Amino acid sequence: MVKPILTTYEAAKYSNVTMTTVVNWIKDGSLKAYKTKGGHRRIKTADLLEFLKKYDMPVFINQRVLVVDDDVSIQTGLKKVFESHGYEVSIANNGFEAGVLIEMKRPALIVLDLVMPELDGFYVCEFIKKHEHLNDTKIIVLSGYPSQENIDKAKKSGADAFISKPAENRVILEEARRLLKDIVSPSGL
Repeated sequence: MVKPILTTYEAAKYSNVTMTTVVNWIKDGSLKAYKTKGGHRRIKTADLLEFLKKYDMPVFINQRVLVVDDDVSIQTGLKKVFESHGYEVSIANNGFEAGVLIEMKRPALIVLDLVMPELDGFYVCEFIKKHEHLNDTKIIVLSGYPSQENIDKAKKSGADAFISKPAENRVILEEARRLLKDIVSPSGL
């Protein structure tokens, strides 16, 4: 269940800004808030979402990313990039581990390799898309095998985007932001 009231810290986290910025929004009247008897500011979740939508700002309510790749250097690099931009990152080495972490963490985004030991990326995509409670999960396939056949099969299996390896971190991050722009997941509150 979504928390109806947020602290300035929570509002900052979900807006991907500092607490000072949230306080300034409140002070200048841009963001509705009230004070508790103890002087603490509180924001209604609905007011925050309305504010973010009004200013065309992304909502970072579920900031969980799952990186699924058997290459440790890719795992490490993507973890560093996403964490430096405020995301919570989990790592899976194969499709089986991915399935377990998907159910445990409920990530908003999965960055997924296709070719891995045990269960491949196509299977992981199909697993996600056939479970209704995971419908909002976005998938970026990041693969060193960008044949048209693989691209088509990945999209048919449920991938939202396909990026060829090697890829610039900026490209991956931009695609992640594009896919997550309108996601509001109550599980993050």
